[in-house]
Amino acid sequence: MFPLLLIPYYLLLGAAGAFFLDQQIRQTPKYKIVGFKSDVALINGRTMVEDYGIKVKKPLPLINACLCEVKSDAGAFRSLAKDPMIEFIEDDYEGMIQVMPTLSFEIKKQGQEIPWGVKRIGAPSVWKNTTGKGVRVGIIDTGVDINHPDLKDNVKMTGWVLDCQNIIDDNGHGTHVAGTIAALDNDIGVVGVAPKVEIYSVKAFTKSGRGNVSDVIEALNWCVQNKIQVINMSFGFKNSKALEKAIKEAYKRNIVLVAAAGNSGGTNNVMYPAGYPEVIAVAASNSDDKVAWFSSGGPQVDVMAPGAGILSTYKNGEYKTMSGTSMACPHVTAACALILSMSNLDPKGVKEVLVNTARDLGYSKKKQGAGLVDVSKAIASVNKTV
Repeated sequence: MFPLLLIPYYLLLGAAGAFFLDQQIRQTPKYKIVGFKSDVALINGRTMVEDYGIKVKKPLPLINACLCEVKSDAGAFRSLAKDPMIEFIEDDYEGMIQVMPTLSFEIKKQGQEIPWGVKRIGAPSVWKNTTGKGVRVGIIDTGVDINHPDLKDNVKMTGWVLDCQNIIDDNGHGTHVAGTIAALDNDIGVVGVAPKVEIYSVKAFTKSGRGNVSDVIEALNWCVQNKIQVINMSFGFKNSKALEKAIKEAYKRNIVLVAAAGNSGGTNNVMYPAGYPEVIAVAASNSDDKVAWFSSGGPQVDVMAPGAGILSTYKNGEYKTMSGTSMACPHVTAACALILSMSNLDPKGVKEVLVNTARDLGYSKKKQGAGLVDVSKAIASVNKTV
């Protein structure tokens, strides 16, 4: 019989095991993404696809592609793939938010506290110079609680790309991410890394924390249309030609892109979009400044940020402690927003500032990248060059 104090430990191992198993489950895709070559007009490509007897669900203009229904007869797609107008055809892959299962309880806070992660990256020391006011931060996630008292003043616009056509955060993940970025400095709950940035939330993941590549592509397009300056992507997919193309298109628009490395541990399993060179890939650290056990590693990791036991806002006006590279990612997104508020740097320049000022914690670059993000040094570096 297990000692009583060990029961939560074994329960957590069981939950984590189920989590990893669940990540491997892939339903048969209902849709395929058909991408056209750059010299093919989208309207002409759509007409061609329909001529093959394939039904188009919707266009994906950001990548010059269409989302198409999959039928039992795959012959039409095999024939279509040979057409010289086609750049690629792939399944509309499913991905997930990058949060770990926890046994923590929802918390209602009295008064305000600065979460340990916000302190650890040195954010409070720069608030006298900048709080990120006016910077547009896009959050592609499960939505944001627009009525949360610690967020509502910073939420400037919300949107959706899912068939459900709602903006409600019925999961809590998106609201948690938003709080780390921009919880208000208002004497209640918590305060975010950049407490005066503007939040632009687009719901692309369901109540269960799942979404498809096509959803993310539409969400990226929404961010482009709304002139977002930095985008938080606390989710992971396997490699996808369509997703890679969408990331490149967003990057061309001068948008800083930040993503969670993944929660599979190891040293060669960074998920996408974090794995793309245009994206700042974020690993997770714990309160002892060690690499979090779940944090994915690989040569693509750029920096590390707090991601274990992070207290932030949660759905229905509440607060909760959560862990994952999902929680590390918004620390870096907000740091980027603070840098942008003090400079006119392009995405490459912002990344260089973060990397050059990060604090080396002594781990391999595959686990920590350049090290722990240091907002204080980053802003000091920007001030020297302005």
